[in-house]
Formats: sequence, C-alpha cells, structure tokens
Amino acid sequence: MNLYGSQGAARTARAVGALLVCACMLTAVPAFAQSRSISGVVRDPQRAVVVGAQVDLIAPPAAPVTTATDGEGRYRFGGLVPGRYVMEVRAKGFQVVRGDVSLAAGQDVERDVVLELAGAAESVTVTASGGVDRGYRVDAIGSLGPLGATTVLNTPNTISVLPSELMQNGQVKNFKEASKFLPLVQFQEMQGSEVLRPATRGMQGSNMQNARMDGMGIVVTGANSIETLQQIEVLNGLGGALYGPANPSGMFNFVPKRPTVQPVRQVTLGYDNHAIGTVHADVGGRAGRNRIFGYRANALFGSGDAFVKDSHLERRMMSLAGDVQPFTGTTIEGFFSYYNAEQRGFPGWFTYGRPNNRAPFILLPADAPDPARQGYGQSSAGLDLTSRIVQGRAKQALNSNWHLTAGVLRQWTDRDISTQVNALTSSAGAYTSSLAVGFAPRFGVTSDLAHLNGRLDSGSIRHDVAIGTSGYTFNTFSDVTNPPAASVLLGTATIAAPVVFALPPAGIPTHDNIFKSSAVNQQGFNASDTVTFDEHWSFRATASQDWIWTDNYNNAGVRTGGYSANGISPLGSLIYKPAVNMTLYATYGSSLQQGDLAPGTAANAGQSLEPYRSRQTEVGYKVAMKQVTLSTAVFRINRPFAVTEADNVFKIAGNQINTGLEAMLSGRVAERVIVSAGFTVIDTNVSDTGNPTTEGRHFVGIPKFRSNVLVEYHVPVGTATFLSLNWQSVGRRPIDDINSSWTPSYNVIDLGARYGLPVMGQAMTLRVGVNNLTDVHYWSTLGPGNITGTNVGSYTAHLGSPRTVAASMTVAF
Repeated sequence: MNLYGSQGAARTARAVGALLVCACMLTAVPAFAQSRSISGVVRDPQRAVVVGAQVDLIAPPAAPVTTATDGEGRYRFGGLVPGRYVMEVRAKGFQVVRGDVSLAAGQDVERDVVLELAGAAESVTVTASGGVDRGYRVDAIGSLGPLGATTVLNTPNTISVLPSELMQNGQVKNFKEASKFLPLVQFQEMQGSEVLRPATRGMQGSNMQNARMDGMGIVVTGANSIETLQQIEVLNGLGGALYGPANPSGMFNFVPKRPTVQPVRQVTLGYDNHAIGTVHADVGGRAGRNRIFGYRANALFGSGDAFVKDSHLERRMMSLAGDVQPFTGTTIEGFFSYYNAEQRGFPGWFTYGRPNNRAPFILLPADAPDPARQGYGQSSAGLDLTSRIVQGRAKQALNSNWHLTAGVLRQWTDRDISTQVNALTSSAGAYTSSLAVGFAPRFGVTSDLAHLNGRLDSGSIRHDVAIGTSGYTFNTFSDVTNPPAASVLLGTATIAAPVVFALPPAGIPTHDNIFKSSAVNQQGFNASDTVTFDEHWSFRATASQDWIWTDNYNNAGVRTGGYSANGISPLGSLIYKPAVNMTLYATYGSSLQQGDLAPGTAANAGQSLEPYRSRQTEVGYKVAMKQVTLSTAVFRINRPFAVTEADNVFKIAGNQINTGLEAMLSGRVAERVIVSAGFTVIDTNVSDTGNPTTEGRHFVGIPKFRSNVLVEYHVPVGTATFLSLNWQSVGRRPIDDINSSWTPSYNVIDLGARYGLPVMGQAMTLRVGVNNLTDVHYWSTLGPGNITGTNVGSYTAHLGSPRTVAASMTVAF
C-alpha cells in the first residue's frame, strides 16, 4: 500500500480543492510559525479514527521512536531534526503500513494514514471504542451532516454518544431507558414509553425533524429497537446548518450495527419485570474470497407479563446489514430492519387543564400514583407499533483525502394507538377514561443524502471542506373517519380508587380506512469549511440553503392547502486549542425550522404551519485527558412555539427562551472506577404571549436542574466482576403556564451487577439490575398546553416506571 497516494491523486485533490476554494470564496492568510514535527491521523477504510494504533518512527542508526494514536486517532512526534525517516503503523486486524517521510529544516509535516484490513483491501465498519476498557468513552461519531465521520473533541458543539456495550450492560430495551445514560438528553412522552420525542436543552422535538439513521431522516415516534444499534449520537441544540431544517431540540443519529473485522457470535437470554422472557441473537463477520463480503444479523423475540397485573409486552425484531467492495476504494452497504412492539395494559396518560374559559382549571396532583396499580390502563388496549427500514449507501474514496458518500432510506411506520386516556375532571383526582383516537396510524418516509468531504491546503492554511445535500419526504396518514367520543368511553374513576373497565360495546377502534392527510418535503444544500490557521486557531463556517414545501389533503384526496418556502441556516464557530487535547469554542447559529403539524383535535387538524426560525449562542470547553473526557457549555436558545389556542386553532403563540449550563464527564476516574455523568441547569422562559400572567413564566414540564450519574466499580474478584449504581435527579417542574403549581423533585436509583466467566471454553456474562430501587412514584413527563395565558387546552402527564428487576445471560462463542 502507498502510504501517501499517487501523484495523480494529489493533482486531483489540488484541482478539486481549487474549485471548492473558489466556490466558498476562501482567502488565504499569512502562515504562523512552524515547528519540527511529524503528526497525523490514522483511520480505517471507512474513515473512522483508529485509537491505540502503534506508530514507529525510524531514523537509522538511532533506535526507533514509538507512540500510539490518542482518542481522536492522532499521533505526533516532536522535537525532530531535519532528515529522512521511515514510519510504520500497526493495528490489530489491519495490514502494517510503511512509508518514507522527509523533514526539511523548520518544517512541520502532517501525514494521515488510511489502514487496510489484514490480508485484503476490503471495507469494514470500525466504530470508535466505547467499551468498558475505555470507560464507555467514544471519541468519534459516524455522521455530522455533510462533515461525515468526525471527532468529538474538535467539534464546536456539545456531543454525547451512547455505545452499544453500555446499552447492553444496562439491559436497555427502548429509548426511554437509554436516555438515562445520556445525561444531557430529555424526552417528551407522547402516547406512552415507546412513543416519545427526544430532546436536549429543554426544547421539545418533533416526529422526525430531529432523528436520523446514518445521517438520513427517520420517524422517531414509532417502534425503535435499541438492540439493532451500535451507538446513539446526539448533537445538542441547533443543528439546521448541518442537517437541514430542524427545531433546536438537538439531532439524534441512530447508528445500526454493521459488519466488523472480528466475527460476532453471541446469544442473550433475558428475563425482566414479572415474566417477560427475551432471546436475542447477534451474528456477524466476513465471508467470500479475501473476505470481501461483510454481514451482520440480529434477531429478537420477547413476550410476557409486565409490571401491572394482566398487562403484556411483546417484541419482535430482525435486522440484516451487509457490505461489499467491488472495486478498490468503493464500498456498497445495505441495511434492513423490522421491529414490532406491542403493549397491553400499561398505564395510560392523564390530561388536565380546562376545555374553555368558563370551566374551572383542573390541576394535576403534584404526587404521582403507583403506576403498577391496575385501572390506569386498559388490559385489552394499548400500543401496537411496527417499523420497517430499508437503506443503502455507497462510499467512494477518491484518494486518501477526498471521500464521497451517497445514500437513500425508506421507512414505513404503522401505529395502532388505543391507550387509555384519563381526563381529570377535578383537582382532587376524579377522571373520565376513554380509548385514545385521532392519532396518525401510519407514517411514510423517503430520505436521502450525498456529501463530498476532504482536505486541501491554501498556502500554509488547511481547509477541511464538505459539501452535500440531504432531505426527505414525510407522509402522514389519518383515518377517514374517527369514532365518536361516546363509542370509546370507558367510565369514571378517581386516582385514589382506579377502576378496571370493560371494553366499550364498539370494541377497540381499527384503522381499516386511511388516507394521506399531509406531505412534507424538505431538501437542503450544505457547505462547510473548517479553516485551520495553526495548531491553536481555526474557524468553521457552515450553511444550509433549504427548501420546504407541504401539501394537506382531506379524506376525499383533495388538496386543501400547503405552502412553499426557502431560506438559509448559517452556523459559525471560532475554535481555540490551547493544547492538542483541549478545545475552546464559541458558536452562533440560526436555523430554519419546519412548521409543526396541527394535532388531530384542532380545528385545522393536519395542517402544517409555515416555517419559523430559531437562534442559538453556545460557548464550550472540552478536554480529553488520559482516562477521562470532560465537556462543558453555556447556551441560549430562542425559538417560536405553536399551540392550540382558545379558538381551537393551532398557531404560533409566543417564544420560548432557554438559557443554561451543561457539563458531562466520562471515563476512568480511578483504576477500578468508571464514571459517566452529566447535568443541565436551565432557565426556561416564555415571551411575547400577549398576556402578563404568562409573560416571563417558566415553560411547563422543564426542570431547572437535571442530572444523571453512572458509577461502575470493577470488583477484584474473577476477571470481569462489576457493580454499578445509577442516580438520576430531576428538579421540580411547573404544572401549568402561569406556574401556579409545581411537581416535586425526585431521585431514582438503579443498582446492577455483572459477572463474566468462561463456560466450556465460551465467554459468558451474567447481569442483574434493579431499576427504581426505592419504588419512587413520579410524573416522568409533563406536556405543554397553552402559553397564551388563556389556560385553555389539554396538558398531558405520564407516569414514571415503578421498581423492576431485570436479568440476562450473554454467551459469546
């Protein structure tokens, strides 16, 4: 392998670089002082950084000098004298790479290395390590908009990553459970624990604006299997300049499991709650001549009674990923997944507020009831969610610096939602129950991406340039007719004395006749340039030119409205690195945001509001020490907010302004102690509501303080014995828009243990965990109602999970 590429490739890179420089109107500036050093980044065939690769620098007759790549795949040899050197790079599973380096007087040479698999020039996905050996630290993410794979340390945004090993050790089943290991992440439950919108910085997300799979848009308010994922990557706050139109609740990229260098053969048997048994198989590797074909297959089935008597949970999942490299530098990937999750008898949600100005306001009781008690949910009704995803990607390495990626994704999501809705009729806890109706029974998504990224030099200035496009078509389906309220009515009860109801005579509503009620299309063109002046200073400029167009239809298929709009979402960051392992940055962004969709209960149900714009300022500091990574940031976000007003019309009714501080730490704080922790302190306010009773009040359901601390201790018994403690703390939250009442703060503690041992020559891991050890009863999420001051409309509240026990056994063979 040629370490540095051919002269022809270099000429190609220079030509492409010159065009991009002109397109971006970049101007070179004088060089700064240089030092005598050789440095660079080591990457795998798919451009993910390789951590811990051994790099030897040889200058006979002197002895070789050896170093290893750090958490962002970088190596550096300093204090060198001019001369000719030989460099060798070694990493497990890859070919040894050898090449010459000439160092002139006063020169600072940078040489990046792309490794090839041992024995063949084939492609494989290697995700930056986030295992126990590194304290669950992950140093790189797979997709940051058009920038592609990038390191966390040098990104001027708050980024958190949840690796698969932590999800497996935490026995995570859904995103709600996974979120506690992402301490800066919140969520808003929509219709239960499986249907939720993830969020950061106190900003509620949407159905799909803030969710991606391998960088391509997906619906998040449906069935999502954690067991198919290699990691979850989160960019906090505003991401429109990188991904296209999006609200400022963050960007969540779900990375599916893909073929690996080493074979994967493992089966996990699980048992949790009262009687839910689960079997999960994960198999992967490479096959064919020179192992040019890669495969990864996952299958899961789980069924049994949950924590409420007569409740039931059933899950089915199958996924298959493959890749092939037909030509040198070309990789073609495919992925398919099917996931079905069915819940029956789980607690429904509570609604409160008032239907009109004449009715008294009904408050939610500050203390939540026991979610394991029968009567808050309907044992014969609940959720039946199915999601199917098919995607394909092609990657082309033009040379060692320039790479092209293109992909397309198709998703079908079916949602049968018949959960029990408990509408409070008095502040003392009386309620009327009915079956949920009016929610979209189906979503369909087609999304795409294409980006070219690479590096070029303009004099002594380095440019990391990326251009690309991404977008999607999002179709929403509705029932031609919704059943009348009387046909889904269950009866009346109180929180103190819930009732187990019989099904109404009409039974559970079905979705036999549906129609496409809206189509939302968006496409953006992204361009980014990270200009590195010297080893300390750089500047990143990113912008997305976006187009959005929507169509709304009635149940006769007649278009009833829509709009077409376009705009630019810019983002600029000044970056200062006082040392190679530190990053200080200041980022400002303005993002076009797709208008929200009016809910089914509004007079303008199904209508898409016109786009509106959010703004964010962020200042942060990151440091990657030998065993610990720390990230901090202060931020301020301003965005419009839409609600259903007193006239029952869904429209923009004010602004939400969030100002806060967040921090996150992960890694080994001692030889046997791993910590993954974070907190957010946030001040949420609403403005421009037109009413002094709500002006400047705190936003409903957002705590001023939220934190999560995971501590694992490696017990000096056996080879892999760990004890874990997870502590989640959430501050008090306002119940209504005028902040007349607040829910109390709460703390949830989870305990766990795992033990690894060899059995008949195979590796086995036993895990047991107790979640919510003290069985705290709390409201997990409160949904906002109305911020106009009329206090008309329906707020929502969901119950947190009770104490549960989970156990599993994983055998790797």
